[in-house]
Amino acid sequence: MSSGRHRLPSPTVTTTRKAVRSPLGITAIVVALIVVAAIAVPVTMNALGCGETRYLRVSTTQSIAPVMREAAAEFNADRPSYGGQCVYAQVDEIAPHRILSALTGGQPGDSTIAPHVWVPESSAWVELARVSDGGAHGLETDPPSLASSPVVLAAPPNTEGMPDPDDASWTLLLPDGRDPDRPVVMVDPNRGADGMTVMHAIRDHLGSGDDADTAMTDFVRDVQLDSAFGEIDLTNVFTGSAAAHERVAPVIAVPEQAVVAYNNRRADSAPALQAHYISDGTVNLDYPYVTATDDSALQSAAADLYEVLRGSEHRTSLRELGFRDPSGEASATLAAQTGIIAQQPPVHDDLTGDALLASVTDWNRLGMPSRTLVLADASANMADELDGGPERIEVAKQAALMGLGMFPDETDMGLWLMSEELDGNGRDEAADMHRLGAADNGDTTRRQELVKVAEELEVAGGGSRLYDNILAAYDEVTDDYHEDKINSVILLTAGQDEGSSDISHEELVAALQDRFDPQRPVTMFIIAFGEQADELELAQIARATSGSSFVTEDPNEIGDIFLSSISRRLCVPNCDN
Repeated sequence: MSSGRHRLPSPTVTTTRKAVRSPLGITAIVVALIVVAAIAVPVTMNALGCGETRYLRVSTTQSIAPVMREAAAEFNADRPSYGGQCVYAQVDEIAPHRILSALTGGQPGDSTIAPHVWVPESSAWVELARVSDGGAHGLETDPPSLASSPVVLAAPPNTEGMPDPDDASWTLLLPDGRDPDRPVVMVDPNRGADGMTVMHAIRDHLGSGDDADTAMTDFVRDVQLDSAFGEIDLTNVFTGSAAAHERVAPVIAVPEQAVVAYNNRRADSAPALQAHYISDGTVNLDYPYVTATDDSALQSAAADLYEVLRGSEHRTSLRELGFRDPSGEASATLAAQTGIIAQQPPVHDDLTGDALLASVTDWNRLGMPSRTLVLADASANMADELDGGPERIEVAKQAALMGLGMFPDETDMGLWLMSEELDGNGRDEAADMHRLGAADNGDTTRRQELVKVAEELEVAGGGSRLYDNILAAYDEVTDDYHEDKINSVILLTAGQDEGSSDISHEELVAALQDRFDPQRPVTMFIIAFGEQADELELAQIARATSGSSFVTEDPNEIGDIFLSSISRRLCVPNCDN
């Protein structure tokens, strides 16, 4: 992506809402009155002789919360009682990933936010809760749906490069499928099923294998910058301000309902949005009504609240907010909305099982911060020219500088230089592990320090002590392993030991195999320069740690090699070599 792209403001919903036109404006007023009543109603119910008043905790998404609150107000107005206990329904907007943690982190009753009724945007959350390590196995396997909304791609009408509204493809989100300056906005798949949908679709398109993993790495690194950490409020993206008009309009993956909500309340100076439907299939978000309690009184209350929601008044409210019926059929109200195609788009049910888990795992592994020790060769062999071109040491400088530019500030990185001329142990531990974005000495960050070291890299002469140094670097990272990071050693080398080490190649491979722990993997990524490098020996070293090795004479390949190396984290510790 172009480095000149402007970062978008946060698209995540805010808690402060402005007054709006359309049915949402009326709903906002109703919600405000309900919040005021939340304190008074239980007191009133007790005064009427209900005895103990219990709360029916209802958790839902922001988009459907107005209707849930309307239904809860109607439910509470009847002062329902179960076994002599009054039940008062209280609706909260809590992100589904937080509810997932509450339901799977122990006994649901132990959490102050674990709901008795859960209405996430998709049954995918229910499946994740059931199959997680602390699985909430008591959740319903087939909860009823309150509404539906397909995941679409949204952009202003006539956006350059966008196809007809009924003929979109997920490939539009790939870096080579759109204008390099046009950002993609999507929800972090850990926070929203629409984000899971995108990740599944991209993986399905790319397939499997090393090339596919490299392309997935390119995609994730491209979109993570502008990903949202919660339900996307499109009015925060298209504000109508002068600055917003100057930016290149993004392509956004959202539920169709979000497009309707935005078009109904956008600023006059903000563009309308068109929903683009995926011709070969998308996921239909189904807004399941999940009873998440085994308390019989609260189960009965949850069932009665569901019957209230099924009433025609609340069905009408859902349609006015831009939702489709559970079957996917569009109401006349929805069909009349700007930027919408009423005909039900092709949908699939593939976001389940392993595909569902993979949609989150790919993102997390590629987004996980790194802890990397760079081992740079400064031996006499690095003075040799590459195929009549620059010296190996110059290409190593390019590689080091490029690598520094590809890793984010959260990366822990250290640098060792290796040559038997540098010290008695054959290396100079030039920079210990430190976060790239940290600045311990004045205003100079670790990244800037390492850039200076890389720019001044020069040949020290002598042998490389390659095998000894690889094992020492591997032990260094293993001994200070960080569970929350990708731990690795990156080797930039001429690829020749020439008897300079105390251990042999065979002993090194055996030692690495013995030290490699699939539960705490430390991987070797090797980039060797020039045909003199022993490609087979380097491959065996990398393979012992589920890593990868590359031998090149072309400096222009360095970027692709780094990208391919990063993509290996998708398969570690089970990579095919």
